[in-house]
Amino acid sequence: MITIKITLETLKLVEEKYKDYITDRNIGYILFVAKFDGNIITVYDNNKKNYYKMTIQGQDPLPLAKMYSMEEQIMPKKAKVEKESPYFIDVDHQIGSDEVGTGDFIGPIVVCSAYVDHETMKLIKKYGIEDSKKLSDKKILEIVPALIKKVYYVSKVLSNERYNNATNKGFNMNEIKAVLHNFCLVNLHKKMPYVNNVYVDKFCDEELYYKYLSNSKEKETNIVFKEKGETYFPSVALASCIARYLFLEEIRFLEEKYKVKIPLGASSEVDKFAINFKNKFGEEELMKICKANFKNFQKIKENLI
Repeated sequence: MITIKITLETLKLVEEKYKDYITDRNIGYILFVAKFDGNIITVYDNNKKNYYKMTIQGQDPLPLAKMYSMEEQIMPKKAKVEKESPYFIDVDHQIGSDEVGTGDFIGPIVVCSAYVDHETMKLIKKYGIEDSKKLSDKKILEIVPALIKKVYYVSKVLSNERYNNATNKGFNMNEIKAVLHNFCLVNLHKKMPYVNNVYVDKFCDEELYYKYLSNSKEKETNIVFKEKGETYFPSVALASCIARYLFLEEIRFLEEKYKVKIPLGASSEVDKFAINFKNKFGEEELMKICKANFKNFQKIKENLI
């Protein structure tokens, strides 16, 4: 994907040239989206009005960028691969999927698939979901309870006991995630079969993803996989927020059950918490709330901390 600056005159030219391919107009800060020949052009509003931003996504976006950009140099000589997008590049009807909890020693894995249409985009703008990667856990807990009552989604919470059972049988983390994503995507797509665009926050190669699903009776196919997908697609951003909320609710449940404060992640602070938890409740109880294949657990079990 390439992002360029264009003049008002160029904006009018692009809009006229691709008018028959425009799929969306005036959604939040997006003026219009045009899809043609495997390309997606998205033009964004600018409060200053002295220029507009346009993103071009496709197999070879550089020729189009050179054609319309108001800047002579489109990309630096040593351009880095752009893994994050400052704007959503597709706001058409879509389903997106994301997961949380995979890097946390304590707590479950939560996967969520969410549906987005033009009405949902209004909610995404209202609640600030377009900046989901910047939302704090406090903000997630504030906005998502009201939001989830107004959107369509399917989620799956995998308890630590089931996770540990799966890894004991030889399943790896990515295999587990693939199965969970597929479950959510298949079941959500059944509710809105007319949706063509399906996005997943990429965590492994596409070929490997489908290989992990070789034993699945139903499979969601024709998926677009993208790293940092929550910055490119509103459905992934929404799914990310809902998944995070559900994960935090599970953590809150465990805190109330054991009367403890649980640190997140897999740091030395988490190790100290786990040691104290093990000493108080026992190793068997610790295994119910942690991912036993993490190095943290082995260090604690072997008294290496």
